Amino acid sequence: MISRLRPKMGFLQNVLAAPFIFLGIDPNLISVFGLVFAVIGAYFVYSQQWLFALVFFILAPSIDLIDGTVARALRKASPWGNYFETMLDRFVEFVLLGSFVFIFPLASLLALGFSMLVSYAKPRVGLIIITDNRDWPGVGDHADKLLLMMFGLVCASFGFVFVIEYVLYIIATVSLVGVVQRMAYANKLIKEAEKKGTLLPYIKKGKSR
Repeated sequence: MISRLRPKMGFLQNVLAAPFIFLGIDPNLISVFGLVFAVIGAYFVYSQQWLFALVFFILAPSIDLIDGTVARALRKASPWGNYFETMLDRFVEFVLLGSFVFIFPLASLLALGFSMLVSYAKPRVGLIIITDNRDWPGVGDHADKLLLMMFGLVCASFGFVFVIEYVLYIIATVSLVGVVQRMAYANKLIKEAEKKGTLLPYIKKGKSR
């Protein structure tokens, strides 16, 4: 839901990306910075230094606003770069959510598990039909979860550490709702493809399972 605001953040993206463009830093390397920041943030969560964790939890996903802009500015945009950036985004999400597992194990595992399912629901349909990166419905996307985590860390920074556990359960619940919504939408797309005869060839041959 929140990620739909991204097209309106062009000015901010350009400002953040400007130093990297000036230095000519490879956009794939910038994507790696996000994962490094996530790992550092995870360490601060483990050591319960909440304010430092919050700083790096903000820095890690912020890289996602930069690498694509830099790639276009330096004319280094590529299909591999698109894939690489997206995969690192998933690694970042895994590290950020997984960092709470030693403090709130059940809540963290549920949040992590359902979050991975949300991420999988959309690309999986691409193995059945020809699809694109259209705007899928559903809550629980990457930005929604990041904002909730940051809220929990802000509360923890003021001594309300227990709020993080509730936030993780909320993330798990929201992600579960998102999974159901995306599965319903995938069902709609698959039925449309069946009517149009646009299923992928191996599916048409009855090799779907």
